[in-house]
Amino acid sequence: MKQLHTVGHSIYEMEDFLLLLKKNSINTIVDVRSTPYSKFTSQYNRETLKHYLKEKKIYYIFMGDLLGARYEDKSLLFDNGKVNFKKVQEIKSFQDGITRLEKGIAKGYNISLMCSEKEAFDCHRFGLISEFLTKNEIDVNHIYPDKVVSQKILEQQLLKKYDKKLPKADLFNPNITESLQIQLAYELRNKDIAYNSITKEGDD
Repeated sequence: MKQLHTVGHSIYEMEDFLLLLKKNSINTIVDVRSTPYSKFTSQYNRETLKHYLKEKKIYYIFMGDLLGARYEDKSLLFDNGKVNFKKVQEIKSFQDGITRLEKGIAKGYNISLMCSEKEAFDCHRFGLISEFLTKNEIDVNHIYPDKVVSQKILEQQLLKKYDKKLPKADLFNPNITESLQIQLAYELRNKDIAYNSITKEGDD
């Protein structure tokens, strides 16, 4: 099965970040931050990171323009100004980004998407990109310092978090499947974490 990883740079020291990549045999980082700069961890600024990884024989590719989470176009927003992930998944630039990932996987690159959040569950790399990839039969795993967690496991976390808000199968609604519940839970997660074009807050 085709696969890739994701990782959040968080506040890791560069050496620790590199060890995470090496431990998981990652040779290509795809940066999906809309704004690839950090006030608090400047070592992860785009040019600095690219230079560092090149020295360590790891490819760096910026794709925040294609797979980032920050949009201002009203056609891609909910009424409250938050980015609608489903709308984003339909646009050409996003799909072009996915195609590039698929081509990279097919060529044998061991790819990890990279964003800033340590916890994938709080990041668009889980709710926007990995959700789409998983539906397209690409196996996604999320890298942490002490473990690797599959997209499927995080989907179970989704179901637990939003359990009280999800419809349940019963005598009158026999067609409520787990698949439908997961889909609805993704939508709820989207609304919780998405970038807000009005307040300028939320995932990047």
